Amino acid sequence: MKNKKNKLKLNKHFNPIIFMEKSHPHSHGCTHCACNNPVLKILKEELFSPENLAKMKPFSGAKIKAKPQPIMISGGTIRPMIGGSTDVVEAIGIADGHVVATGDKKTVKKIMDQKFPGYQKKELSGTQTLLPGLIEPHVHMVPTAMMADWLDVSPFNGQDLQPIYDLTSVGAIVNNNIPKIPGYVILGRGLDPSLMPFVVKADGTKELQTIDNTVLDSINDQEPIMLLSASMHTLYLNTKALQHVYQHSDTLKNQYKSADEYILATRGQLQESPEMTPALKVVMVQIIAMSIHINKYLTELFQLANSRGVTFMYDAGLNKGFEKLLSLYFKTHHEWVRTGGAYICSSQEEADQLDAYTEPDRYKPVYYGHVKVVSDGSNQGLTGYQSTPYLCDPANNTGIFNFPQNGIPAHTIPPGYNTLINTVVARKGWPLMVHANGDQAVTFAINAYQRTLAQYRGPELRNRIEHCSLLTADQITNMVQMGVSPSFLIGHVGYWGYAFKKVIFGEKAQMLDLCGSTLAVGMRITLHSDNEVSPLGPLRMMEQSVTRIMEKKTTSIEVLNSSECLTPEQALIAVTYDAAWQCYADKWVGSLDKGLFADFVILGQDPLSLKTQSSQYMKMRNIPVLETWVGGIAVYENQNVKTKTEKV
Repeated sequence: MKNKKNKLKLNKHFNPIIFMEKSHPHSHGCTHCACNNPVLKILKEELFSPENLAKMKPFSGAKIKAKPQPIMISGGTIRPMIGGSTDVVEAIGIADGHVVATGDKKTVKKIMDQKFPGYQKKELSGTQTLLPGLIEPHVHMVPTAMMADWLDVSPFNGQDLQPIYDLTSVGAIVNNNIPKIPGYVILGRGLDPSLMPFVVKADGTKELQTIDNTVLDSINDQEPIMLLSASMHTLYLNTKALQHVYQHSDTLKNQYKSADEYILATRGQLQESPEMTPALKVVMVQIIAMSIHINKYLTELFQLANSRGVTFMYDAGLNKGFEKLLSLYFKTHHEWVRTGGAYICSSQEEADQLDAYTEPDRYKPVYYGHVKVVSDGSNQGLTGYQSTPYLCDPANNTGIFNFPQNGIPAHTIPPGYNTLINTVVARKGWPLMVHANGDQAVTFAINAYQRTLAQYRGPELRNRIEHCSLLTADQITNMVQMGVSPSFLIGHVGYWGYAFKKVIFGEKAQMLDLCGSTLAVGMRITLHSDNEVSPLGPLRMMEQSVTRIMEKKTTSIEVLNSSECLTPEQALIAVTYDAAWQCYADKWVGSLDKGLFADFVILGQDPLSLKTQSSQYMKMRNIPVLETWVGGIAVYENQNVKTKTEKV
């Protein structure tokens, strides 16, 4: 413990009652979520330059396409989810990467014998269960892959919360991974103060943990540290890093008289692009060097998805650079998952430049299904836009709205926001995904939809509200009348529910992720991870929607609003059939109907067989994924359990 690099000590200036995020003037684009990543926004020109894209290309040339073999699968439990039904069939026949027949074993065998002689035969046994491939309808693929080489200081261990997640555990990770390359800064990602132990104030109230330069100095005051928050919109620096940044930034030298003034002004909490840009520019070469092997990291991301039964991922924040990168990847790599996404639109100018919408009629990797607008931040980041202040510090904080206008009162929808939504939907005809976390942001989104859909003249659109975290009964009625559907980041309940209830919202947490109420009025809903805000895993998302147990409370089982729990059947539909529909992918995936892609997963147990809370909690997410198939080709095989295949 004599080495200062490995010693965790409390700095004498540490004040645990300082705000988690310091107050700052919010401006357009000031969001706390994975949907806008300022790191990539700041460095996009460098990251997606022709030179760097060339470095990211594989060396092996064009990919070799495997030819899917005809196969008939029977036995076990087979749920093709045709029409959204959870009914079982005896067998399924597959050829040329598509489903050719489902039904009773005798009928399917007859079709396969006549049309595909010499086909393979797979017999499932016992509890083994075949389902359509599971779908992640809201993820962020390129940002996740590009930052894979950053030090992971997140609260997650796989799909579970770390049993101990605090300053000490984060400090141990940091100090055990000091960069060996001279001049490199410790770059970490995923820091989440909202999932650290609450801080008890002098009056007995609880607050979220604060992170600032003095706190990071208590971890290591000798090496420069930069840790990006889980929200991706606050960069925390220790004093050494602040000094390093100041010394290498002409911008900061023009703005501040000295490093001490810079340190005093920011306290190591750099918010959003204006404050983060100088620091990120200083380490730009390091970030680019850590991103060069993005093809490898994309492959690892897709293979992780496969290991959790995922065969389709919908990116909720594509831009031209991301699209180009992913298109290049799929030209030279195996298609581990099918991909589509929404084109992110953050200004009226971008909306005006949109082409008229045409619904995708054939599948191609990285197709566009929606336009995405991010209206506010995240609730756990205290930036979701609320009608009333958060219960925790800073005082009178109602979060942020990304499209403010001077002279417009806080609870009045800005005309410019209405114009933006109207341009996307009514003028250009695009289906829209609106990111809205706070209840005021949800209100604005619903109001904007009401106005624009009154003017829209065209085919029915599958408009969505992303996260849609805090809802009322009246808002649900309005949404169902407009045909707008929600996609819930269900980890808000499982992972952050306890913090919302005890510190951030209080009783308002009862409004969180109203899955049961939305289904009850006839909506089609989906569940998503917003990866890497929360871990990939539709089985885990099913579990959290079915149990609604707040996982941070480890001393006892506590359910957040039990009336909103889904049945396992409803949850399965949300991660297969309805997820495909919401992503304009139901012509190809989401069920195993005749003619659709043979994208499926074989599990060690049927998730619908888990009927009790004790059999579901922390168990549904861990059902073994035995095999994952895309286009009739196995892309993942569990090495511990083998299914039997033979040739007829």
